[in-house]
Amino acid sequence: MRPFLPVVLAALSSAAATAEASAEATGGFWADGDLLLKTSLYTRHYSDDPRHNNDQRMINLEWIAGPDYGPTWTDRAFAHAPQTRWLIGGAGFRNSFGQQSTYLYGGFRRELTGGEHTSTYIKLTGGLLHGYRGEFRDKIPFNQLGIAPAILPAIGVDYRRMNFELIPFGKAGLMVNIGLHTR
Repeated sequence: MRPFLPVVLAALSSAAATAEASAEATGGFWADGDLLLKTSLYTRHYSDDPRHNNDQRMINLEWIAGPDYGPTWTDRAFAHAPQTRWLIGGAGFRNSFGQQSTYLYGGFRRELTGGEHTSTYIKLTGGLLHGYRGEFRDKIPFNQLGIAPAILPAIGVDYRRMNFELIPFGKAGLMVNIGLHTR
């Protein structure tokens, strides 16, 4: 296990407890949502380019709206359909070439199955990606100004407060994330 991971997991656990206590104390909008703190557990690039970095050192904070916030027309119109939950987030990480990068995004997650302790979902986020500079600026499309649009799909599993996600990032590779919910 990388030395970075235990430190991040301890910090995530502490931050999740603090965020949960704060949401309960303040009530309202934030109390009905769910804060998810994540880090990258495993990354693999599809090509064997020796310049590729497979250690992202990602820290990701994501707020997932409760079922009573945001557009719910899909749930009303299709009562048998799974629930859609809206989200916003931000991640700091080292990109494929070791440069410090940022991804700020919004999106949604669509619940697929739900049980007492386990649920599965698909997720789609879209936002702005910053950090590919110098000789690597053209490694992502539309990065002429140093900020590029990005869309990332994911499939995930929640088990109690733990979260696991598989995220393919374009044609470059895939990442497995682990996180903690504040609920």
